[in-house]
Amino acid sequence: MGKAIGVIEFKSIGVGIESLDAMLKCADVSVLESRMICIGKYFVIITGEVAAVSDSISTGKEIGRDEVIGAMVVPSVADGVLEKVNAKIEKDNIQALGILETKTLAYGVYGANYIKKSSSVDLLSVSISLGLGGKCIVIFTGDVASVKNALDVAKGKIGDPSKIVSAVAIPSPTKELIEAL
Repeated sequence: MGKAIGVIEFKSIGVGIESLDAMLKCADVSVLESRMICIGKYFVIITGEVAAVSDSISTGKEIGRDEVIGAMVVPSVADGVLEKVNAKIEKDNIQALGILETKTLAYGVYGANYIKKSSSVDLLSVSISLGLGGKCIVIFTGDVASVKNALDVAKGKIGDPSKIVSAVAIPSPTKELIEAL
């Protein structure tokens, strides 16, 4: 079994911190990211072996109960996904532009993983920062067909259309738009 990531998001900061403590005590996992985010939420990304991450996320869901907004286990995260979390967008070589906007950070990171795995695209940014109202924005580039395919795959993997705010492909973004990113 290889390295996995687990993503869990809580609508309570206190319950999120309590759950993270239990998650770390129940399995051999490491914290990649743990912090407060918009509108009183708490977000965690952990890593470790698949079974340990699965056990830890299950514990987080058990402790967090009704305070859990979303939780995912990604058995094998695509190269480059975690490095693009809140990365500055490199504006060179942008072809078609893809934008996936999800209602939760967990679904955004999950979608970014499948965007990267499904098509020949370059992730530009996975925004999980303050000021987004708890949403996640995944921005990527590639040829038009790859961008559209990546969006279709991400929507299919997320599965629940109510978790997606928008999924947009812009075939030929203007230079002004690229500079505004």
